[in-house]
Amino acid sequence: MEEQPLIFEKKGFPSIKLFDKHFEIKAIDYWEFRTFKYSEIKEIIHYNPNDKWWNKLYILTSLTAQIFSKNDPWILKVIKNNGGDWVYKTSREPNSDFRKTVNLIKTKLDN
Repeated sequence: MEEQPLIFEKKGFPSIKLFDKHFEIKAIDYWEFRTFKYSEIKEIIHYNPNDKWWNKLYILTSLTAQIFSKNDPWILKVIKNNGGDWVYKTSREPNSDFRKTVNLIKTKLDN
């Protein structure tokens, strides 16, 4: 019998399927899921790239950056134990279901 995944799908966010031993992510602009085993993942983070100090400095000194930086997507980054990483764009709008899904992945990484 095949296990039923927990699925998150919402416009503006990558699609995520959670299984017992792995999870799959499909980027907004891609047609195929990428599989990650929990044991291979070091960390998963969801952040606003404009909160980095070097971006803040650029935004302060550039009128164009000040105008357009508010529309930049947030980033979901999956960092593997071997040093590789995968970056997925997400909506800048908050979504509690997406946050819960990412937190569930983080919980499985800690086990």
